[in-house]
Amino acid sequence: MIDIIYQIIKTVLNKELRGNITPDGFNKIAKQVQDEIFMDYFIDVNLQKNKQNRGLTNKNYANIAKNIRQKITRFHNMSNLTFNGTSGNFDLPTNLYFIEDNGLIYNGNVIEEVQGANFGYMTSSIASPSVTFPVYEGYEDAVRVYPSEIQDNVSCRYLRRPVDPKWTYTVIGDVELFDNSMLDFQDFELHVSEIPKIVINMLSYLGVNIRENEVVQYVETLKMKAEAKEQQ
Repeated sequence: MIDIIYQIIKTVLNKELRGNITPDGFNKIAKQVQDEIFMDYFIDVNLQKNKQNRGLTNKNYANIAKNIRQKITRFHNMSNLTFNGTSGNFDLPTNLYFIEDNGLIYNGNVIEEVQGANFGYMTSSIASPSVTFPVYEGYEDAVRVYPSEIQDNVSCRYLRRPVDPKWTYTVIGDVELFDNSMLDFQDFELHVSEIPKIVINMLSYLGVNIRENEVVQYVETLKMKAEAKEQQ
């Protein structure tokens, strides 16, 4: 997927007489665009849910909200959290985007989130947290779980951030040739249906405007060239 996008970007830039793009430049823009599209999913799914609640959407394959949720699903993850004895907190995964609803679990029990202002009240009332009904307070990169005797067996369901894409290559005769066998190779993690949007958004950063049907034509042309090369 990433090499198809790279070849389209190079082809369009050459056609528009905009020069070439270096692999490093491509990778930087690719990361930015992937992050933007990923974050837009959550805005789009909320808009589609609102339309759905008003009866303005279709079902099955035309259910846009469902389709977007399926694109998000590939970023679902689950991790066992490590207790940090120095801070008294559980460290969150470094690739966490946000914790899912009821996403913290202790021995099969959901750990309820409680805002910091309510902790003082809860710990001094009859509704104080217990190992059966634990609670947590969230910080930037960690959570604090109550009661404090809970120091293991805490797991987290969350949405992770996409891994930064990286087009890798081998230089042969001063020519950079795509090489996905490199250890740091990373394809786009977005669904393949996002190729047109990725190309359009990347080209916009390079000052080139292109339509989706043109991107589709470029993809088909590249496929035909690849098939012809295989038959040689």
